[in-house]
Amino acid sequence: MSGENKVDSKTKQERVHEVGLMLRRKSIPYILNYIKQEWGLEKVQAYNYIKEARVEWEKYFSQVKKCGKSYYVSQLRDLKDQAFGRATVIGRGDSKMVVTVPDLNLVFEITKEEAKLMGIYPSEKHDVNVKGKIEGKVENILKLEEGELDKFIEVLTKRETGTDDSINGKEEKGN
Repeated sequence: MSGENKVDSKTKQERVHEVGLMLRRKSIPYILNYIKQEWGLEKVQAYNYIKEARVEWEKYFSQVKKCGKSYYVSQLRDLKDQAFGRATVIGRGDSKMVVTVPDLNLVFEITKEEAKLMGIYPSEKHDVNVKGKIEGKVENILKLEEGELDKFIEVLTKRETGTDDSINGKEEKGN
């Protein structure tokens, strides 16, 4: 390694951070080419930067995991703030004007994701199918006439509230 390619600690940390950011969306050949063009380093040195960037990512995500949901909620809230303050250009030519128009669809989607993350409502929709004996009983209930349905609801209400004496074993027998 020649003396001209040595960098100080701060520059090295900045480069590792930059490579780490590229690792999220760029291919390894692209990163290798970038390092060679921008910093004049060979493949071996470039792979060392990639390796160090991956180590930093592992440290970062181990900390994120320790923080739990709060990290992700704060990230979503930052995105929501950006969606509320989104700048939009209105007009053409010399009469252009930049105004802040919140992207309410994006705000809504972010809010839904936040609620899922916090467990406020399930992230997936589930269909419930009633089968077997219950299915037949439901069909019979739906066939009841209005007076019979009212009586059925009254019986169910008594059972639910515990005021149905026949359920509690207190059913009175005739003399």
